[in-house]
Amino acid sequence: MKHSVILWLSFIALLTLAYCKPKPAEDDTHRHQTSAAKQTIVVNDSAFRKMIVNEHMVMATLYQQTAAEYRALCYQAFNLGKLMLEADLADKSVDKHRIIILDVDETVLDNSPFQAKSVLESTSYPYNWDDWCQRAIAEPLPGAIEFLKHARANGVSIFYVTNRKEYLKDVTVKNLAAFGFPQADAEHVICRTDEASKEGRRQELQKKYHISLLFGDNLNDFAEDFEGLGVKPRLQAVDRMSAMFGQKFIVLPNAMYGDWENALYNYMSSAPDSVKFEMRRKWLHSY
Repeated sequence: MKHSVILWLSFIALLTLAYCKPKPAEDDTHRHQTSAAKQTIVVNDSAFRKMIVNEHMVMATLYQQTAAEYRALCYQAFNLGKLMLEADLADKSVDKHRIIILDVDETVLDNSPFQAKSVLESTSYPYNWDDWCQRAIAEPLPGAIEFLKHARANGVSIFYVTNRKEYLKDVTVKNLAAFGFPQADAEHVICRTDEASKEGRRQELQKKYHISLLFGDNLNDFAEDFEGLGVKPRLQAVDRMSAMFGQKFIVLPNAMYGDWENALYNYMSSAPDSVKFEMRRKWLHSY
């Protein structure tokens, strides 16, 4: 037993000497390599940080561009719109000319290429937005044109109420007309002028017409009741007005952006990306 203890202590002593052996001095070449490695790490870290600025948008943009489910939801929305329009047309008590009001972006036109460019170049709205709009190449959402042509064939007029600013009106009309959207003209495309809220524009139309249906991807496209609300109040407002959805209000899917995201940030759109990153994660409900 005594012999075993002595052997064990000798082994520990050898290990101690091995680990305490002084390291040879670094030559200039080694120091240069170490410095270069550290610099590479810093550069890569900077590139990584730049990359993750919009990383949360990747799956949402891919969903819109590649998911057959997204396409199905668009067809579903416009098919439902057709059914509800037929019901409205059967109402003989309506004594005004019928119209349909639609938002433009992510309701009839697909702007996911703009979102993709923002992801790949680590930029955000409004950077590149004017350039994208002026190209007038945003494609129609699946089912949109067919539905609107059906509405026109039944004497219903179409109004595109968009928050694109007035100076983008001509290119917006050009884009809609290029793909054959009915009534794509200056009278029926109503852009944002003074305020972001669409309520005033809807009220002006309601004075003259009967609004059969409203289409949008953002709750603010339907009623001012939803404007400026936080996450939970928005949910509660939808519950209060649940009977309107699928009947008068037809919602198109948009996971890329909108007031649902602004509500996560308490409408602090200018907050640093690092702050928004933390805000998003705080809203996650786990178990």
